[in-house]
Amino acid sequence: MKENWTEEEENAVAEFRKIMKDEVPKNMCEDKYVFYKFLKARNFNINQAESMLRKYLRWRKELQIDTIISDFKPSEVLQKYISQSFIGFDKSGCLIQYAAIGNLDGKGLFKSANSFDVLRCVLQEMEKINLRLKYQSEKLGKPVNQSIFIYNLENMTLAKATHRQSVELFMLGIQIFQDNYPEFLKSIYIINASVYFTIVFPIIKKILSGALLDKIEVYGKDGWKEVLLSVIDADVLPKFIGGNKTDPDGNPLCNTFIVHSGTIPEKYYLTKDFSRMAEKEGAKYITVDRQSKINIPIDIQYEDSILNWEYEVKDYDIGFGLMVDSPSPDSSENELIPVHKVLTEYKSETGMYRCKKAGTYYMIFDNSYSWFHSKEIYYRTWVIEPFDSGFTKECAFEIDF
Repeated sequence: MKENWTEEEENAVAEFRKIMKDEVPKNMCEDKYVFYKFLKARNFNINQAESMLRKYLRWRKELQIDTIISDFKPSEVLQKYISQSFIGFDKSGCLIQYAAIGNLDGKGLFKSANSFDVLRCVLQEMEKINLRLKYQSEKLGKPVNQSIFIYNLENMTLAKATHRQSVELFMLGIQIFQDNYPEFLKSIYIINASVYFTIVFPIIKKILSGALLDKIEVYGKDGWKEVLLSVIDADVLPKFIGGNKTDPDGNPLCNTFIVHSGTIPEKYYLTKDFSRMAEKEGAKYITVDRQSKINIPIDIQYEDSILNWEYEVKDYDIGFGLMVDSPSPDSSENELIPVHKVLTEYKSETGMYRCKKAGTYYMIFDNSYSWFHSKEIYYRTWVIEPFDSGFTKECAFEIDF
């Protein structure tokens, strides 16, 4: 595929690839556009682009982004009530994503799932978008690397617009997007914006880069259908937002591929019962004294095994992390998941890590920051080895293109 770059840009990409060739994964090194995106995001200043790319690589490692499509399984409530739907491609071949933000029940969502799982669900969708863009580029024979986002604010209320956890997570998502997905966005169309949008947008606007802000178009009840149809074919755009596309049975809401979100039933709400965790198979009990930490060793016999864990703190929070014994003198090589505070307010915390090599891994419970409280914890771990049933080495997921 031929890129429409200047000679100076070609030379900068070649130099940047040479600098980073031993730092990035092989598949990433082969994709010249990866280097172009980071260079353009930093006005082709190679030193600044290098710093940004190194931070990006650390971030992917810490959150296990490389395997998030195959390894992270969103809960039923996340699948049913987080609206992030793939529509198709616009007239120039760019991807279109739709989100019914105004229907989101933030209060119910955070009573039904922890914020980290919500974030992982969103990041998993971002990686699916990247994969769709890759296939679209191969199909068209030209680089296609940008996306359109349509955010529908219909049914937004004051309570939704000012829900603290929703706003905080949305702002975190924006920051992650700006730091790790350069040149990813073609445009954002915010439709059906009301007075409630003007309450929260000034808060969000403070962290938006000028380049991102320039790509946002805001519309009230009118004017947006014509704009959408100017860039998206009517047969691609769903009927409920001005196009012709419907479900096979003629339903204009396109429920077969659009998640409209809505009020989350209380049956999904999580309740905490510390004694139930104690009854689970393999559960162990520890007390982490104030201003101390405990490292739990786990033996991994085979490379590419998946280490799973679950834990619950009786009260308060706990620092959690994961590290591995390594011959490397660089401590950053040993740190797999940096220690971060976790509050198991509504349910036990679960996670997994695909171990690229055999060895001794350490699950860290860190209470060194607490001056007054020891922490009671039930935890359990288990390992899925490469030859176990249910193990999938490749990205096994269903995705429509």
